Amino acid sequence: MDIVLFIITNVMLCVGIFAGYMHLRKLRNLIGYHLGMNISMTVSTVSAIAFGGLWGLQFPYYATWVTIIVTIFAMLVGMIFGALVDYQTIVTGVSGGIMAGLMSPMIVMHSQHPVPILIFCIFLFFFAIFMLCTSVKV
Repeated sequence: MDIVLFIITNVMLCVGIFAGYMHLRKLRNLIGYHLGMNISMTVSTVSAIAFGGLWGLQFPYYATWVTIIVTIFAMLVGMIFGALVDYQTIVTGVSGGIMAGLMSPMIVMHSQHPVPILIFCIFLFFFAIFMLCTSVKV
């Protein structure tokens, strides 16, 4: 994978996380307990899947380090989004980040054709962020 494409994709994913967080932060008083748990778990899971697939394709010989870094990153994303509601949603986001972070690099690393599955994972990431941002009714 070209390094410029890798950097641009990482920046776009980070912008998606940031924009989703800022939108949900404005509406956090409207987010209930169950929706907060779904938000924190979904965002941490799709973040781990997108970043794990992307980094797994870019660095296939460093599978251990990719898995560790993606797991920590997904845990932090789940923690940040879970903090919008309460402590139990933080735990839910962290646990979702752990599970998806440990498994996500394998999706692309062990695929016969990794590019289509990576494109699908990135599409799922942006779809989930959009869906969660529109799920809070004003």
